[in-house]
Order: sequence, then C-alpha cells, then structure tokens
Amino acid sequence: MTVSAGGGVPAVFDRYRSDGYTLFDLGQLNSGGAAPAAARNHYDEVLDSAGAVRPAWDELVAGYALRGDDRLQASAARLASAVSDEGVVYNQVDGTTTIPRPWLLDAVPLIVDGVEWAELEKAITQRSMLLDLILRDIYRDQKTINAGLIPPEMVFGHPGYVRKAARLEVAGPHALFLHALDLGRLSDGSFAVYGDRTQAPSGVGFAIADRRLISRTFPQLFQRCAPRPMATFAGTLRLALTDYAPPGVDDPTVAVFSPGSMSETFFDQAYLASVLGFPLVEGADLTVRDGAVYMRSLGKYKRVDVLLRRVDASFCDPLDLRTNSRLGVAGLVEAISRGNITVVNTLGSGVLENPALNAVLHKVAPMLIDEELALESVPTYWAGDDSARSKIVSSLDSLVLTNFRTGEEFVGPATNSATRDVLRSRIDAEAWQWVGREVEAYSVAPSLTEAALPAQGRGTLRAAPVSVRAFSVAQGPTYAVMPGGLGSVLADGVVGASLASVAAKDIWVTNPDVGGHVSRRTELRGEPDDEVAIIARPASTGYSDIAAAASPRVLADMFWFGRYGERTESVTRLAKVARERYQDFQYRPWMSGTAAVPLFLHAVAAVTGTTGLLGTGETLLDDDSSLSSIEQVNTAIVKIAELTVNRYTQGTIAHSTERLVATARAVRDQMSTSTWMVLTPMERALEAMTRQIERARDDVGAGTGVFGDAALDLGPDLARTHEHILHGALALSGLQAESMVHDAAWLLMDLGRRIERVITLADLTRALFEYEHPLDMEQTLLESYLSATESSVIYRRRNRGLYRAEAVAELLMFDETNPRAMIYQLAKMHDDLTSLPEELRSAAAERAVEEMTAELRRCDPADLSSVDGYGKRADLVELTSTLRDRARALSDLLNRTRFAPPRTAQPIWGGQL
Repeated sequence: MTVSAGGGVPAVFDRYRSDGYTLFDLGQLNSGGAAPAAARNHYDEVLDSAGAVRPAWDELVAGYALRGDDRLQASAARLASAVSDEGVVYNQVDGTTTIPRPWLLDAVPLIVDGVEWAELEKAITQRSMLLDLILRDIYRDQKTINAGLIPPEMVFGHPGYVRKAARLEVAGPHALFLHALDLGRLSDGSFAVYGDRTQAPSGVGFAIADRRLISRTFPQLFQRCAPRPMATFAGTLRLALTDYAPPGVDDPTVAVFSPGSMSETFFDQAYLASVLGFPLVEGADLTVRDGAVYMRSLGKYKRVDVLLRRVDASFCDPLDLRTNSRLGVAGLVEAISRGNITVVNTLGSGVLENPALNAVLHKVAPMLIDEELALESVPTYWAGDDSARSKIVSSLDSLVLTNFRTGEEFVGPATNSATRDVLRSRIDAEAWQWVGREVEAYSVAPSLTEAALPAQGRGTLRAAPVSVRAFSVAQGPTYAVMPGGLGSVLADGVVGASLASVAAKDIWVTNPDVGGHVSRRTELRGEPDDEVAIIARPASTGYSDIAAAASPRVLADMFWFGRYGERTESVTRLAKVARERYQDFQYRPWMSGTAAVPLFLHAVAAVTGTTGLLGTGETLLDDDSSLSSIEQVNTAIVKIAELTVNRYTQGTIAHSTERLVATARAVRDQMSTSTWMVLTPMERALEAMTRQIERARDDVGAGTGVFGDAALDLGPDLARTHEHILHGALALSGLQAESMVHDAAWLLMDLGRRIERVITLADLTRALFEYEHPLDMEQTLLESYLSATESSVIYRRRNRGLYRAEAVAELLMFDETNPRAMIYQLAKMHDDLTSLPEELRSAAAERAVEEMTAELRRCDPADLSSVDGYGKRADLVELTSTLRDRARALSDLLNRTRFAPPRTAQPIWGGQL
C-alpha cells in the first residue's frame, strides 16, 4: 500500500478529488464523458475506465444533466423537506439521552446493473445458506469446530454466543431467518463483504422509506428508470414470518419485538411493522404464561406465535439471560424451548457477526456446502493465528483493528505511535480477541450530500465513497434477496474506513431482461406504497383484532399524546394573546386597561407552571402597575419568547411540543403518515425562532438586538411562530377527529385532551378572576380570556355592550353547545369512559366524572361572578379548584389502574435489576 508524501496516511485515504478529480461536473456529463475514473484506484460506479457513462446510468445521468445545478439543489432541498415531513429520524444515543436526528438521504440513487445484481444475488444467497449451516452447526454438532475449521475461541469467546440457545429448535427450515451484509466494491469492480449483520438486522424499514421518498421527489425520473420494486421483499418477509409459526398453528399471530422508542433505529422498526401489518411490541407488552408468550391487549391476553426480534439476544429474557435487562420477557427462553413460539432471528445468531469468521469462511464453505465461497470478505486476519498475528502487528498503521470481545475498533491510519504501541501489547496478551481488516478503496458514486465533501460548493454533484447493505430472508429451502438495499454515503478520509455513514442512498437495480440498461417502461412500475398494498396477506381472521390491539403502554402513550396535543394548543393560545395585548398597548401605555396586561401574563405563568421562567419582577408582573414604559413591553416580549422556545422548562410551548412529538414517535406504528406533515412544521417553526433568539443573545455584546437594545422587535417573528404552531395543533386535532379509527386508544387519547382542557380552563379562570378588578382591567381580562379559549366570536354574537363576568361564566362553564365549555368537556369525558371496551371501563373513573359534573351543575353563573366583602370570588375559587384537583386525580387513577406497566420480574436467584 502506497503512502502519500504527506507522511503516515495511506494514499487511499487522501482526498482523491484534490488532484483535479472533477468526476461529476455537469458540463462533462452534458458532453457525454468525464475525467478518467482511475483516480486513486477507486472503482467508479458511473464511468468506465475510458470515462464513458456506464449503460445502466444513461437515463439518470441524462435526467440530472438536464436539471442543472440550481434545479438539482432545489430537488435535494425538496427531498430533505419530504424526509422531515415524513418524520424519518435516526435516534442518536448519548449516554442516557436519546436525541432524534434528521435522516439524511442523498438525492442521487446508486444504480446497479441488473445482470450484475443477478450474479450478486446468487452469491448473497450462497453466503446466507453457508452462515445458516454454520449457525446450526455451532449450536448442535459443532463439526466445524471439531474439524479445526473454526477455532473455538471465535465462537465461545464472542459475546453473541448464547449458551442457552444450544439445541433450541426453529420452526422454519433455516436458523438464520434475516441476513444483512455490508458490501463494497473493490478497485477491480468486484463486491466484497465488510461485515455480516445477523443479530437483529436493521435497515429494511429505512430502505423502503427511502425508496418511497425518492420516487415521490423524482417521479418522472423514477418512472423512466423503472428500478426493480423493493416492496416485493416486504411481501416475502411477511409471508416468511407466517411460515415460521410453530407446528399446528394455522393462523399465527406475528409481532415485531422492539427495544422501545429510545432505540437508535426505532423508526426503522416502527415503519417496518406498519408495512408488514404486524403490531410493534415491547417487553412490557408481553408476558409468559404456562410456557407460552402472550400480548397484553385491552385487559386480555392474546397468544403470540412469531416474534421478529429487534432486541439483542442477551436482553431478551431477564430470567435465563441478562438479569439486569428491562427490555426482555421473563420466561421467553423457556417458551422457545417448549416450541410454543418462534423467535427470529433465533437467539444466539449474533455470534455470526464475529469479524474473525471472515478469515475462515473460505475454508468452511467446501465442507458445508461443497462449493467455493462466491462472495468473499475483505481480506481479514485473525490474530489467534501466528502468521496472521505477525501480519497484523507489522501493519498496524494500515488496518482496521477490532477486538470482537469488547467491540473496540481502531482505524490504523488514524492512530498515533503511542496508541499503536499499546495495541501491540494488547494483541500479544489477548491475541485471540483481535481481528485486522484491510483498508480498501471504496467505490465512488455521485452525491449531492454536502457532508460527503464540504470543500466542494453547494448544489454540485461530487464523487463520494459508497457502500451497500443488502438483505436476504429465508424463503422455503433457499433465500430471497431484496432487489436493492440500503446504500450509504461514507465519510471522507480515514473516518470512512469504519463504514461511518453521512447519508443514506436509495439503490436502484435495473432490469436484467433489457441487457442491464435501465428500462423506460413505466406500466409495470407503481409507487412503493401501491406495491406494498397489493401484496395479499395470508388468509386470516386475526389481522383485524391484532391491528386494533392495544397494550397498556400504547394506551398510555395515546392518552398522553392527547394531553400534550391540547397542552401545546392551549399554551400557544395563551402566549399569543399575551403577546398581542402587550403589542396593543406597546405605544399606548396610557390607555385604559393597561394594568391588566401584566396580570394576564402573571396568569399565564400560573397556568403553565412557568413562574420561575417568566419572573415576578415589579416591572413585569406587578398586579397594581400599568404599562408605563417601552422597556416593560420589550421585557415582556422577551419573556414570552422564552415561554415559546425554552425546551427545558415544563409548561412552555417548546417543551409541550417536544413531548407531543416524543409520544407520537413512541406509537408511530399507530399513526398515519399525515401526522408528521402536521408535527414537522411545528418543530421547524420553533427551531427557526430559537435560532433567531440565539442570534439576538449573541448581539448583546455588540449593543444590538432585543436583549441589548430595544431596536430589534421579536414581536412579528413570535406572531408567525405562534401561528405556525397553532395551525399545526388545530390540524392535528382535525386529523385525530377525522382520520383515526375511534377505537379504545382513540377514546383514551380524546379523554386525555379533555382532562387537559379541564385543568387549563380551571386554572386560567381562577388565576384571572379570583379577585374583582376595576372595570377597565376586568374588561381587558375578560376579552383576553375569551380569546384564549376561542370563544370571542360566539360571545359577541350572543351579547352586546360591555363584557359581563356572569355571561362569560355562562358561556365557558355551563353552555353544553360550546365545545370549549367546562360542561362540554365533562360530557365528552363521560362518553369516552362509557364507550371503552368492557375490559377497560372503570367504575371509579366514571363516578369521578359524574361527581365533577354534579359539582358544576350545583353552581349558578351569578354565584361564580359574585364577590365577597374582600373582593374575592369564593364560589369560583372553590369550584375551579375542585374541578382541577379531581381532573388530576382522574388522570392519576387511569395511570395507576389502566396504564401501569406490570411489575418487573425478578430472577429467583436474586439477580441485580
């Protein structure tokens, strides 16, 4: 391997584009060619050695060349917006914190010639078959170990080996059900495997979602190129799962077993579950009874026959495996051993991910399949072998080193001499744990991802290293391979050696029946959604009730989804009215009623629980002072901005929206894709406002900006932000009412909304009208109160003249036709509770609502507006306090009795939890 003149860094990691490699210049594409593609020995996916466009890429190159830089950049931006609108995210886990990050999808697909892919499919199938036989062998007869082909350290020393899995039977013909391979092209154009993913392979959901997004962003180009449909693989996977049911089960119940919404690939899991039409379950949703696995649903238990596992094997059972696991199901291993459930991939399949196996597969293949290995691995060396260890130690600066026992990885070219000295010592001491892999020159393909090579300008196609994750699933006696897969744009330089991805790529496989060229035929190609929909499900009577099944976890998330949706809307309305009132009096502080404005903000702080954030200074919240200066107004606008964007304080708009989105993601498989079209613009509006406020803070040092100078007014930008969020909240409410099945989960979601509205209305009413105020203040407060509760128009239609407290109380407390009235909320709460399935009904909850209704009906509007000798509305305070407290108690009651997760199982030997 050559080394660059810069010293120490292999030439393959130098930026090959720096030596004039302008591969994807649009001008060159228009002229039918480009610079030679042999730069730095990278295989060029688009251009051959003579610089001519490969036939498979003809249509796409022509289509992109016609668009030009500006249109390409616009298309990339439109794709990024579509990804965001669909809510496609990748969870970044940092310690105990999970941060959803936008999924980056490159606007240029990776095209693979159909004839070439057909040969690759055969090789992938052969490798899957080989790994399946190895998996069966190491957990049964261990012939490969006894014959010396696989060193025992590779098996028993790998953390993926599960001793309890020995001789566990699998209902289907293959122990390895789903197989993923990370592939790359070598400089000669051949494919090689960098790693096998067999534990709980991820990416199928992402791949299908990517295809859907790309096809919608480039519909004409997609139809002209007509890649092989990827959705057929989803149908194959669905049918394969039902085929793996235990013996004697004709109508199996299948579920996708997820570690939960905090998982890095939760979107992938939830999206795949929705495509397959199977419920997404977590450990808390399942229980083992009499040696079988059941799913908790509406107070009942439904037996589960097949689990598509996305939880690492060691976490699947806290009784027989990892005792501190909170992700698994106690007794799952026992249920598998009895043959009462099939779990795929089978427990213990993670041992095949040991990179050391790549060093011996070519020796094992002739014994197990009587064939030479068709799809080789990247050259790999196991330090347990003396000659290989010498190779590793002498080439530390040019290999990727992995300790398969601990999972540590070191990219040799990125290490310094001190680190390499430590590695030599460790390899000598624990040789059997270490594997070295050659650093190969990845193939390159065009990309519009800025992170691929930031040095090039925006909107220009550039060469970027790429890799492919291919998938195969057991199908009868063989395997079916996804026609495409999940592509990756790899990081530039040494970072990419560890397959670090900066963006995903859709993979288009051309039709082999037209000689490797991309077909222009469009009549056989539909949208991915349609392709998924037309795949017939197995005849079954269980799909409908499974689709409607709801565990306590799902019901709790839906309940809080309703509460956070209402909270986001109500807090936004309050902030909006407060901002409007301050701006009304901004340049007219002498006008009548100005003293009510700080009082209203005081009430907002009390209702939202953000008094600490909004402050209680005399210049802002002094009930007895009017607005006497512009500084007061500016300070208040800043506080309202904080109420809007502060995501760390409970009760703010940002915090409520964040929790709303989090609960929606937790039940993504229950949600329509339209949900993300509503939630995403809300998030964007908050992000934009947050950036503006941060810029304003940065300007303080320069003496400009609202935080240092009143010249910059955040009011108009706040107004737009509040409008965007309010539009989203209202759209979400409409979506919930008109586009969701009104099942048990919906009833509890609506109940959550009503409870939150009762609490907010009760708190706001008391905060504003506990004491009588002068007439001008009272008028301003009543007007603001009606605006915040969306009742101004109906009040003005029914009443003339001044606002009257008694008439307002009649409208917002007792009017059964007003959807914002207290009595209306209580009626809907009672309807929701009595409409629940019998298993979920709660006599205590129904009685609590009936008592709240009776308490309200005992009052009279005139009583609520009456004032005692101290200027206090005692009846109003008593009523609103009672309603608020009982609504909160009702929420607590539901959490304890209907949403509470089961008690965590303790191992009988007292393992730590």
